[in-house]
Amino acid sequence: MSDLFQIPVDFSIHIAHVTNPCQAHQHDYLELAYIRQGWTRHTLNGVSRTLHTGDFVLIDYGEIHSYDIVGHNLEAINCMFRPAAIDCTLHNCRSFQKLLDSWLLGMGYVMGLPAKEKIFRDEKQHIRLLLDQLLEESHSQNIGYYPMIRALLVEIIIQIARLVKNNQPTTSQISIKWILEELCKNPGADHRLICYAQRFCMRPEMLSRLFQQEVGIGFQQYLRHLRMQMACSLLSTTNHSVSEISQLCGYEDVKSFRLAFRHETGLSPLQWKKNNYHLITP
Repeated sequence: MSDLFQIPVDFSIHIAHVTNPCQAHQHDYLELAYIRQGWTRHTLNGVSRTLHTGDFVLIDYGEIHSYDIVGHNLEAINCMFRPAAIDCTLHNCRSFQKLLDSWLLGMGYVMGLPAKEKIFRDEKQHIRLLLDQLLEESHSQNIGYYPMIRALLVEIIIQIARLVKNNQPTTSQISIKWILEELCKNPGADHRLICYAQRFCMRPEMLSRLFQQEVGIGFQQYLRHLRMQMACSLLSTTNHSVSEISQLCGYEDVKSFRLAFRHETGLSPLQWKKNNYHLITP
């Protein structure tokens, strides 16, 4: 192992020349382990994968990992840091997912990382370039080197967020189609975006954005439109009261139902019923 630098205790980066397997261990910091050269059989949280040049793995606080088999001339860049190295208010952050979600980075919520293995392929070598810059800043320690290190760490996190998004291109399309089918089955049921997000292991904010992109309008607006269509049908073909129709359409509060109905149709429920009532009663 060579080229070890500590700046100060919240950050370190080094190039490891690995010649022997490394036993299972854990750390009190976040680690980005990048395969600079060669290959290895790596295990994280009980899941083993072969890593090659250009692969990297994200390791959270307390996660157990090991290098079980190492190839000839294996070199790894180990970038280890506590989130406080980026911002002191992140001292309680203990995972890459929470760091990705941090409002301090200005990205909003990012689709979830895999639970057990967080392995990515640096196809365009964006991460390698940033790690090389971090190594250079650590070596030279020129004026302003620590702010530069913080900036490079932020850029790495942003590049990771983009990789996470690019690695999950089709799940959202399948998810949105299924959600639309569920909404149409019974618009008056208890449809909540957060419940659908949990079903697909997604964050509500990400699912909301995907829904908007694929449908053209937001989840709540689409659901309200379906419910008002249902309300119009019930008003024009049944003797149900406005209060009863409100509940059938998923509104516990009649006032909210009336406001939503007027927003959608420009009329009150009773005005609509008067103009469109078609039920033939004996």
